[in-house]
Amino acid sequence: MKKNIKIILIVLSVLVGIILLDTLQAKVFNNKPIIKIVEYYDGGNFYQKHKGILVDTYVYTDGSQKTYYKWTNRLYDETNEKLDITLEDVNDKINNYFSKDNVDKSNIAHWAIDGENNVVVVGMLDISVEKQNEFINNVFSSCCGSKYIKYIKNHKMIEFKESIDIFDAEIIETKEDYMIVKVLKESKSFKKDDKVRMKITRPTSGINDFYVVGNKVRITFNGMVETSNPAQIGTNKVELITN
Repeated sequence: MKKNIKIILIVLSVLVGIILLDTLQAKVFNNKPIIKIVEYYDGGNFYQKHKGILVDTYVYTDGSQKTYYKWTNRLYDETNEKLDITLEDVNDKINNYFSKDNVDKSNIAHWAIDGENNVVVVGMLDISVEKQNEFINNVFSSCCGSKYIKYIKNHKMIEFKESIDIFDAEIIETKEDYMIVKVLKESKSFKKDDKVRMKITRPTSGINDFYVVGNKVRITFNGMVETSNPAQIGTNKVELITN
């Protein structure tokens, strides 16, 4: 009995070793897998797909080929045009877009790759369909085009999650375009007595301008806190507390 188990384990080890060697030679050297099934395509620039156990090699009509792990997200449009997009690509484009100084960041909180669910998670204060479409179009229109955007939407590569924080504070300093407040009670982002700085837009007429030292306000923002002294946030809404 023990001898049979030993033989089975040896056979399984050999098989696993062969699969791993085949995978490595295909991925490292951009070769086709030896253990494979070949699919042929007619149309576009996509010629063959060599389907291995852990990798697939895509062969194009110009003679080029590229090997990918099976868990790598790859995109093709209806004409089999190669797009070669991964979750890392999507995440990098979001990083690039929000690294610009002139971009509105008031609704965005965070973004990151969720490898387990194979999506890029984007946290926003307002996750209405309108705001989701606005995010996708703003980030990807100029760099990637309509086919890219269509695929992201159809294949749900981005998952939007609500990210919001609300806290009460007392205004302790004001200037023309910003104010500093002291947090009155603990919230998701701040502890009591933390100081927070934020930009403000005063009413043009001066009427109902409640940005006055001593006033208490309720602040809604996207949960994104810039590390500084004091901490800085982008506000979505500031309301005067009257009672």
